[in-house]
This record gives sequence, C-alpha cells and structure tokens, in this order.
Amino acid sequence: MHAEFCFVGCLESLKSEVGQQIEKSFVQEADVAVGRIEYEGFLWPGGAELSIEDSSIEFNSEIIVFPKKIPDRTCLIIHPNYQIYPKAHAYRGSLDIFENILQFINEKCNTYRMKDGKLSYKGMHRLEILSNVFHVSNISNNSMKKVAEERSQYLDKYTCQDSENHCDMMHKQKHITSIPKCKRIDMPSKYDFFHEYIKKSQPVIIRNASQNWTAFSKWTNQYLLDTFGKNEVHIKVAPNGNFEGVEKTSLWENFGKFKIPQNVLSQLKFPDFVVIRPATLNTKFSKFMKIILNKTNAGASAYLEYSSIRQYMPELERDITELPFMKGLLERRHLNIWLSDGNTLGKLHFDPYDNLLCQINGKKEVILFDPHDNRKLYEAHIPEAILSYNISTNTFRRKTLMDSTSMVMSPIDILQPDFKRFPAFEDAVPLNCTLEEGDVLFMPSFWWHEVQSYPDPMTNRNLAVNFWYEPFLQKEFPCQECKLDVNPLYKTLL
Repeated sequence: MHAEFCFVGCLESLKSEVGQQIEKSFVQEADVAVGRIEYEGFLWPGGAELSIEDSSIEFNSEIIVFPKKIPDRTCLIIHPNYQIYPKAHAYRGSLDIFENILQFINEKCNTYRMKDGKLSYKGMHRLEILSNVFHVSNISNNSMKKVAEERSQYLDKYTCQDSENHCDMMHKQKHITSIPKCKRIDMPSKYDFFHEYIKKSQPVIIRNASQNWTAFSKWTNQYLLDTFGKNEVHIKVAPNGNFEGVEKTSLWENFGKFKIPQNVLSQLKFPDFVVIRPATLNTKFSKFMKIILNKTNAGASAYLEYSSIRQYMPELERDITELPFMKGLLERRHLNIWLSDGNTLGKLHFDPYDNLLCQINGKKEVILFDPHDNRKLYEAHIPEAILSYNISTNTFRRKTLMDSTSMVMSPIDILQPDFKRFPAFEDAVPLNCTLEEGDVLFMPSFWWHEVQSYPDPMTNRNLAVNFWYEPFLQKEFPCQECKLDVNPLYKTLL
C-alpha cells in the first residue's frame, strides 16, 4: 500500500471530524492516500511487525504516516524474497490543533496543502519553479544532428593531426556557429542569483568572479611543490588525456571469462558497453608535478581530480573565498581541486550537485545538455572497467572488467555520435560554456557535461577548484523519465 504514495493512517478511535478534515485537505493530492488503520497486532505480509521511526518514545498516536517509498535505483541485485518494510511516523502533537496535524503530514509526505485543500504559497511557488526551468531549446533550435552535419562539413575541409584519431573539442567546435554560448554576467546579488539561475536551473558564467582570490598569485608551481611535495596523493592516469568515456566491452582482456548474472544483465540497457575508469596511482605530489610539467610519461596523462582540499590540502582553503552570491544559500558538501597538464577530456556525465566551477589557470570548454528529457542522453546503469597502468613501461592494459556500474555516464560520444544506435540524441540541444581564468561557471545539478581542458602556456597546467552544493533541484537516478523537483531541504527558500 505504501509503494506508490504517502499513506496517512487514522485509527478507528480518532474523532471522525479530524479524519474527515484530513481527507478533505488532501483529496486533490495524487501522491497521498488517507485511510483507517488498526496497528495493534498489525503484521506485514511477510510477518514483520509494524515499526515506528522514533521507537524510543512511547507510541500512542492516533495518526501515523508512511512516507512514499523512493525506489532504490542504485542496486541491480535484489533478492526476490528481500523486503524492507517502511517505518511509520507517528504524530505526537495535539489533536485539537489541526494546523499542527497538517504541518506534520505535509512534512512527511513532502506536500504543500492547506486546510481547505488548496496549495499553500510555498506549493504554488514550487509549481511555478518546476514549470519555468531553463531549457537550451529556449534559446536555440540547433540540435546535435545539425551540429554533427556542420562539423562533418568542416572536417571534410580540414584534417586533424592526432595519433588517437580525435581532434580536441575546441578545434572541432571553433568554426561551428550553431552551438549557443552560455550567458555571461557580472557578479550578481544573492537574490538575483537564486531567482534567475538556481531556481531556473540555468547555467551561467560569472565573469572574473574569483579573480581577486589570493590563489591566483600564490599558487605557483614552486609554492605547491614546496608546500605539498612530500605529501602522498591519489591521482588518476589515462591514455592521451581521455578520462573515462564508454567503449565496447569486447575490447577488454577478460571479456570472454567475465560473466554478469542474468538477473543483472536483463536490466542493462547497454550490456555491450563499459565505462572506462582511469588507472589509479598513489605517488608523491612532487612526482605528480614532474609528470604533468615535464611530460615525462608521453602518452599518459595524470590528473589530480575530485581531490578534497579540506582533506588533502587544507592550507589552500585560506586562499579562496566562497562566493558571496552563494554563501549561506545552499549547503556546501565538497570543495575540490583539479590539477593537470591541461590536455584532458572528461567525457559526458552529470553530477548530483549544484556546482560552482572556478577557473584559476588555463581554460575549460564545457559542453552541456539539459536534464529535462534524459531519454535523449540514454541515462542508465552502465558496467564499469578500470585501466591498469605500468609506470615503469608507461603502458596501459584493458585488464579488469568490474562488477559495479556507473549511474552518471552517458554512452554517447558527442564528438562522433552514433545516431543509428542513439537516434534520440539527434534532438538534444548543446550549450557551450567556455571558462577563462577568473571565470566561475554555475552548473546546475544533473546537467550533462563534457569538459575539454587547455593549459595555460605560462605555467603548463590547468588548475581549477569547484564547490559542490546540496542541489536545490533533485531527481532520482539513473532514471530517464524522472523529473527534477525541489529538494525538501530547501522548503524554507520557497
């Protein structure tokens, strides 16, 4: 009874007028069901007893709520007899103050109803937000089909010189006028940033937003070496700057021996693909800097990515300032550093965070796709594989297929899209957000992005930091049909 909706259970002993008022208040709420329940001696079909969320308090409530069950989309292996029954939330306030009952049910069911059944102001604000999210198609009708045709015409005239048969993204895109550019603004107020960009899930570049940070003058290569040279760091290594991406499973050494359980295989939309995870290496920071600055390992690119500043380089946090238009607005979850030789390509994926990407050295070209119809991006579980790297011989092996899946990668190569395999991608509309030094990109949660980095010619590196925040708009994933919704954590902002 609890899987598809939030269930409000009223004991038979509850005053009829209170139960009737609850029904009246939520009659128009499709995700809420109200009914009578007797929980003394209650047993679930499997024989489990009723469990209350806060069992340390004596349970004597006449109103209980079973919140809507959110499907677990992370695990594909579920035992047929395995069942987690929901815990009930018991109302412990006065039955004579209906506003308190209403507040309790709205909180547990994530609803916004008033006593008369109408939406509250916060509920109307939520609907207004969800009906006005930004789509790239609002500003462009140039789909990937058109972009691919224009790119093909350009490449017929110009030949790219590259041993791996891929030209960098900027070279392919710089004469392609059909990709719209990201909006660029000056430093906004907190009010404007929230209402014009966070609420609308609209990417935007804030020009020169971080240029006054101490990091710009202080974080020289020599300073980083002097401060962290002896520290051990965990880095990623990949061939020719290609980090992650998707390729055929049959290219991997243990392809013939690796077996995926049938009940998992049947759930995979792309069982013939794997997400290529880069090799990992623990080394001294000084050795990492030698690799990226002197290019001592030709054909291998090293990347300090997703690295927590607070955990690994806390001294650096003094030299950067959380941006005033975001500080105190959303809850900060992570602060990361990204350091490489600048010739890296991060393939198409999304992050479940609101992101402020701050460019310190070099530049990044970020190609984005909105998350409002993920059938076009083929969101799904995709099996993972991890490269092996021999630092002595500077060679990679496609050795290890893994029994895990990625939930945030797209199977599409946007530089060479296979429209026969992925026909819906023809209609996806891209957005180009290119970051120069000092720029900050607001990348809303769940926006798909592919990132091509370029080095600063003076320092021979690309350096950025990013702030990840608990998202204002969230969704279930992987789920192609699931839509964004306001994060209940931010109800106070409605």
